[in-house]
Amino acid sequence: MYLHDDQTLTLFEFDKVREHIASHCRHATSTQMALKLSPIMDRATLKLKLAQANEFQSTQNGAYPFPDSTFEDFKKEVQLLLLEGSVLTEKSFHQLRLGLTLSNHLLKFIADRSQFLPSLNFLIEKLSNQQDTVNAIDEIIDQQAQVKSSASKELTNIRATLHHLHRDADKKFNQLVNELRKKGYLRDNKESFFNNRRVICMLSEHRRSIGGIVHGRSDSGKTTFVEPEELVEINNEIAALEQDELHEINRLLRILTDSLRIDASQIKLHHHFLMEIDLLRAKSIFSRSIGGQLPQIEQEPILALDQAVHPLLYLQNKKSGKQVIPLSISLNKEKRLVIISGPNAGGKSIVLKTIGILQIMFQSGLLIPVKEKSRLSFFNHLLIDIGDAQSIENALSTYSSRLIRMKSILATANQRSLVLIDEFGTGTDPELGGAIAEVMLEELSKKNAFGILTTHYTNIKLIASKLAGALNANMQFDPATLSPKYQLVIGEPGSSYTFEVAEKIGLPKSVLERAKSKVQREKIKLNSLLADLQSQKNNLKQNQEKLEAAITKAENSALKLDQLQEKISKNANIDQQKKINNQLFIDLGKKLNSLINEWEKSKDKKGIFKKFAGLMNVEYKKRAAENTPEKASQRQQKKLEYLQKTLQVGMNVRALQSKQVGQIEQIKKDEVLINYGGMKMTVAMVNIEIVNEQEKKVKKESNTSTKV
Repeated sequence: MYLHDDQTLTLFEFDKVREHIASHCRHATSTQMALKLSPIMDRATLKLKLAQANEFQSTQNGAYPFPDSTFEDFKKEVQLLLLEGSVLTEKSFHQLRLGLTLSNHLLKFIADRSQFLPSLNFLIEKLSNQQDTVNAIDEIIDQQAQVKSSASKELTNIRATLHHLHRDADKKFNQLVNELRKKGYLRDNKESFFNNRRVICMLSEHRRSIGGIVHGRSDSGKTTFVEPEELVEINNEIAALEQDELHEINRLLRILTDSLRIDASQIKLHHHFLMEIDLLRAKSIFSRSIGGQLPQIEQEPILALDQAVHPLLYLQNKKSGKQVIPLSISLNKEKRLVIISGPNAGGKSIVLKTIGILQIMFQSGLLIPVKEKSRLSFFNHLLIDIGDAQSIENALSTYSSRLIRMKSILATANQRSLVLIDEFGTGTDPELGGAIAEVMLEELSKKNAFGILTTHYTNIKLIASKLAGALNANMQFDPATLSPKYQLVIGEPGSSYTFEVAEKIGLPKSVLERAKSKVQREKIKLNSLLADLQSQKNNLKQNQEKLEAAITKAENSALKLDQLQEKISKNANIDQQKKINNQLFIDLGKKLNSLINEWEKSKDKKGIFKKFAGLMNVEYKKRAAENTPEKASQRQQKKLEYLQKTLQVGMNVRALQSKQVGQIEQIKKDEVLINYGGMKMTVAMVNIEIVNEQEKKVKKESNTSTKV
């Protein structure tokens, strides 16, 4: 993306976004990468970077997050490896081992999930596993970043001899110290090291009590540092062997460095891979803090933001507990230019800066705080005119500077340009500046450029309503309180509320009337009309919200009513069946009771059993006959005919299985409309029963006593 000048990123505060990301980096190299983030010029590279950021964030939100581990930056070690004749230190090899071990682990993590992480897989395409390099370092360097004794036979022998000599030296030294302590010749700090030689700290007046080499005195002169004669020879042997040890270590490190130098290019690629991962991690942390998402990426030029917020304003308000009002706007081939009007301090400039920073972030490969259905595309140019660009150095006025910038914008703009201009046409005589701005708007339209422009000029608002590809928009303003709502509304211009604000501030009415008399009546009428229109729209919106709430409430009530009616209908059928079953049980009980009496009186028990079996058989056949669909239908029809003749409007009824009594309001063919004290419900006629006055009176008294 071509930027108008180097100040564009700073103007849109992208430098602060970079600083936020850099603060989450763990290494100097990745930190510098974060601070150098800028719009990517190549479309394919941009799509890859965005996909990688999205895949990495997806893993962090999933069940198996990207492996996290710490290591030290080994950039200097890589540079040394590439330098012929250089030798790495033990610590350098230790850092290389940690870094390459982690890199191998991450390489395997991505490769095993290449199907789900295809974009991250591009990061490892040129990488080969460096386990052989890690093994080579392991053979020489231990976990404490020291050359192992087993690295060579020579080093093994040297360190074994040193071990014996140190043990003998310790024994002799401790014996001598014990003798001198008994004599009172020693200082409290009995021993020290002087020029890398082990010495005894003696009181200076007793320094001649033992033979040896005097290595020096304390500043006060009270302590003399003496290397005992008995230890001089053994210390010389130790010093010589330590030199041999150092030479052998250097020899081994040189050999190891040379053996790894052939893989220096691969190791450099692994270092870059780890820095890319660390940068992705930092991007992900920042993205999650602002609610970053990957919008849909379109090939054709488009800018469609849904519920977008300014990332820095969002973070600032989140700290103070304030809410950020989201922005939704859509530009496409048919509607490319949006002219935003409205009063000062209404949020017009923040709209421009929000769009600018989000487009810059998007084209720098960062996820942005929008809803997922947002759609963005690659713009070749970001052309801006925001703020005071007066040049003292070149003795240019603000307007002259803006004209030069506009000249550059018109020369560059095309169908792949995004133009952001604040206070379009200001800086000179309003009528002349407005005329030039009008022509410039026409030119931008001819070039099919995309743009968002803010203005107070009436002629710009008027031409926007007629010009192909352009449309008006306004920042919502509460006319009652004359305070901004910071909400963008597309489709109509806004009033500047010039006289309204002046009146609220307390400017004398006589002054306002004189001011109005100096302005063309048409402009005052238009401004007043826009203010009235916005006020009406606010009222309409409030009424619409109330209506929608009422509709929702009614729909919920209707749903509950339907559910209740379905339940009543179901329970009515169950109740009807229960009544039939109860009557059957009563009849059967009477017959069984008669058989029991016969059983007690008769001696012919077998005859009683035959009667019982016959009774059961008859009852079974009878029940089967009664439960046929035809019989059930006949019963329903009989009940329906009875109710159709009996029911009257105003009669007290209730639905079967319901305790609520209502009055019949309307009778249809086979349904009745029941009024339950305000709530009405249509019930099938066969599913209701008549409530007599006595029952209703008892029920009412029962309810009253319960309330008391």
